[in-house]
Amino acid sequence: MKRLAGLVLLVLGISLLLLSVLSFSRTDTVIEVSFVMKPIEKYGPYNNGTYHHTRVLGKSILMGELVVKGGSFNFTANGYNTLHLKNVFIDQNYHFLIDPADDLYTFTFDNSRGIDQCSIRFTLQEQWMNTFLLMPSFIGMLLMAIGISIELRQRRKGRRKVEYEYQAR
Repeated sequence: MKRLAGLVLLVLGISLLLLSVLSFSRTDTVIEVSFVMKPIEKYGPYNNGTYHHTRVLGKSILMGELVVKGGSFNFTANGYNTLHLKNVFIDQNYHFLIDPADDLYTFTFDNSRGIDQCSIRFTLQEQWMNTFLLMPSFIGMLLMAIGISIELRQRRKGRRKVEYEYQAR
C-alpha cells in the first residue's frame, strides 16, 4: 500500500512539475496597429497602439516589428532600457528587442522630415515569465522527492525481508 502511495506521489509530482514548467513562459501580442503617415506628420505617443504597460509581476521582454511600405520616418521608444531606440531612421522593415522590459513604454513615429507618404504596420509582443508558477513547480519537486523516498524505503524493506527469509532457511 505504501509503495502504491509512493508511486502516486511520484507521478503526481512529475505531472505538476511538467505542467508548470511548460506554461512558465508566454508570448502575447500586445500591440498590432497599421496606419498611414503623410509627410510632416507625427503619430504617438499615447495615440492608439503607441503605448504599452508591461506585466507587473514577472520578467518581461518586448519584441517589436515595424513593416514599412513607401517612405521613411524616425522611430523613438521611451521607457526603461530603450537608449538604443531613440530617433532611429527607418526606411525598411525593422525588428527590435527590449530586454529586460519594465513599466510603461511609449512609441513615436515622426515623418516631419519626410517627403513621401508611408504605410506602417507596428507589432509588439511581450514575452513574460509567470513567477506564480514557481510555487507549483516547487510543490511538484517536493512530491517527487517524497514519492522517490517512499519507493526506495519500500524496496529496501523488501530486500531485507527476502534476505532474512533466505538466512532463516
